Amino acid sequence: MSNEISELADRWILPLRGHRVVDIAWGDELRFLLEPSGEVVVGCGALWTEGPVTAPGARPTALDQCDKGRVQQTTGASVLSAVGFKSGALRVVFSNGWHLNVKSEGPFVPASVRSGDTVMWERARP
Repeated sequence: MSNEISELADRWILPLRGHRVVDIAWGDELRFLLEPSGEVVVGCGALWTEGPVTAPGARPTALDQCDKGRVQQTTGASVLSAVGFKSGALRVVFSNGWHLNVKSEGPFVPASVRSGDTVMWERARP
Protein backbone atom coordinates (compact mmCIF):
# COMPACT_ATOMS: atom_id res chain seq x y z
CA MET A 1 0.00 0.00 0.00
CA SER A 2 1.31 3.38 -0.98
CA ASN A 3 1.00 6.41 1.28
CA GLU A 4 1.32 8.76 -1.69
CA ILE A 5 -1.59 10.99 -2.66
CA SER A 6 -2.04 11.17 -6.44
CA GLU A 7 -3.16 14.57 -7.69
CA LEU A 8 -5.16 14.96 -10.88
CA ALA A 9 -6.64 18.12 -12.37
CA ASP A 10 -9.90 17.93 -10.39
CA ARG A 11 -9.21 15.44 -7.56
CA TRP A 12 -6.84 13.68 -5.24
CA ILE A 13 -6.71 9.89 -5.13
CA LEU A 14 -6.29 9.19 -1.41
CA PRO A 15 -4.06 6.23 -0.44
CA LEU A 16 -6.63 4.20 1.50
CA ARG A 17 -7.00 1.26 -0.90
CA GLY A 18 -6.88 -1.93 1.13
CA HIS A 19 -7.46 -0.24 4.50
CA ARG A 20 -10.07 -2.17 6.47
CA VAL A 21 -12.96 -0.65 8.44
CA VAL A 22 -12.50 -1.85 12.03
CA ASP A 23 -15.25 0.19 13.67
CA ILE A 24 -17.81 2.91 13.04
CA ALA A 25 -18.35 5.54 15.75
CA TRP A 26 -21.72 7.31 15.66
CA GLY A 27 -22.20 10.85 16.95
CA ASP A 28 -22.67 14.29 15.42
CA GLU A 29 -20.32 12.93 12.76
CA LEU A 30 -19.61 9.35 11.69
CA ARG A 31 -16.09 8.04 12.03
CA PHE A 32 -15.10 5.09 9.90
CA LEU A 33 -12.05 3.87 11.82
CA LEU A 34 -9.50 2.14 9.61
CA GLU A 35 -6.59 -0.24 9.92
CA PRO A 36 -3.82 0.55 9.18
CA SER A 37 -4.37 3.61 11.31
CA GLY A 38 -6.68 6.13 9.69
CA GLU A 39 -10.25 7.37 9.56
CA VAL A 40 -12.88 8.84 7.30
CA VAL A 41 -15.03 11.36 9.18
CA VAL A 42 -18.23 12.72 7.66
CA GLY A 43 -21.24 14.68 8.80
CA CYS A 44 -24.55 12.88 9.05
CA GLY A 45 -25.72 14.57 5.84
CA ALA A 46 -23.29 12.45 3.79
CA LEU A 47 -25.00 10.08 1.37
CA TRP A 48 -24.96 6.28 1.63
CA THR A 49 -25.79 4.11 -1.39
CA GLU A 50 -25.57 0.52 -2.44
CA GLY A 51 -23.52 0.99 -5.60
CA PRO A 52 -22.71 4.31 -7.27
CA VAL A 53 -24.86 7.30 -6.37
CA THR A 54 -25.35 7.94 -10.11
CA ALA A 55 -26.49 4.39 -10.97
CA PRO A 56 -30.04 3.89 -12.27
CA GLY A 57 -32.28 3.04 -9.34
CA ALA A 58 -29.77 4.28 -6.74
CA ARG A 59 -31.46 5.44 -3.56
CA PRO A 60 -29.03 7.86 -1.91
CA THR A 61 -29.89 8.21 1.77
CA ALA A 62 -28.39 10.67 4.24
CA LEU A 63 -26.54 8.81 6.98
CA ASP A 64 -28.80 10.29 9.66
CA GLN A 65 -31.76 8.64 7.86
CA CYS A 66 -30.06 5.23 7.39
CA ASP A 67 -30.61 2.07 9.34
CA LYS A 68 -27.50 1.94 11.57
CA GLY A 69 -27.30 -1.83 11.21
CA ARG A 70 -26.99 -1.52 7.44
CA VAL A 71 -24.14 1.00 7.73
CA GLN A 72 -22.51 -1.06 10.49
CA GLN A 73 -22.24 -3.97 8.02
CA THR A 74 -19.32 -2.08 6.51
CA THR A 75 -17.21 -3.10 9.51
CA GLY A 76 -14.69 -5.58 8.14
CA ALA A 77 -14.94 -4.28 4.56
CA SER A 78 -11.93 -2.81 2.77
CA VAL A 79 -11.67 0.54 1.02
CA LEU A 80 -11.51 0.03 -2.74
CA SER A 81 -11.29 3.71 -3.64
CA ALA A 82 -11.15 7.05 -1.83
CA VAL A 83 -11.29 10.26 -3.84
CA GLY A 84 -11.31 13.82 -2.51
CA PHE A 85 -12.40 16.30 -5.15
CA LYS A 86 -11.14 19.85 -5.38
CA SER A 87 -14.80 20.95 -5.50
CA GLY A 88 -15.22 19.68 -1.91
CA ALA A 89 -16.91 16.38 -2.79
CA LEU A 90 -15.73 13.05 -1.37
CA ARG A 91 -16.34 9.50 -2.58
CA VAL A 92 -15.33 6.34 -0.73
CA VAL A 93 -16.11 2.89 -2.17
CA PHE A 94 -16.09 -0.16 0.10
CA SER A 95 -15.55 -3.81 -0.86
CA ASN A 96 -19.06 -4.75 0.29
CA GLY A 97 -20.60 -2.61 -2.47
CA TRP A 98 -21.55 0.42 -0.35
CA HIS A 99 -20.53 3.94 -1.35
CA LEU A 100 -20.11 7.00 0.88
CA ASN A 101 -20.53 10.38 -0.84
CA VAL A 102 -20.29 13.98 0.24
CA LYS A 103 -21.67 16.34 -2.39
CA SER A 104 -20.01 19.65 -3.09
CA GLU A 105 -23.34 21.45 -3.52
CA GLY A 106 -26.22 21.85 -1.12
CA PRO A 107 -25.96 22.22 2.65
CA PHE A 108 -22.39 22.00 3.96
CA VAL A 109 -21.44 18.52 5.16
CA PRO A 110 -18.09 18.32 6.99
CA ALA A 111 -15.68 15.63 5.81
CA SER A 112 -12.05 14.70 6.38
CA VAL A 113 -9.72 11.79 5.75
CA ARG A 114 -6.78 10.99 8.02
CA SER A 115 -3.92 8.57 7.86
CA GLY A 116 -2.46 8.19 11.35
CA ASP A 117 -2.36 11.74 12.72
CA THR A 118 -2.04 13.36 9.29
CA VAL A 119 -5.00 15.01 7.57
CA MET A 120 -4.80 13.89 3.92
CA TRP A 121 -7.94 15.68 2.77
CA GLU A 122 -10.48 17.96 4.40
CA ARG A 123 -13.51 19.74 3.02
CA ALA A 124 -13.07 23.48 3.37
CA ARG A 125 -15.98 25.53 4.66
CA PRO A 126 -17.46 27.78 1.95
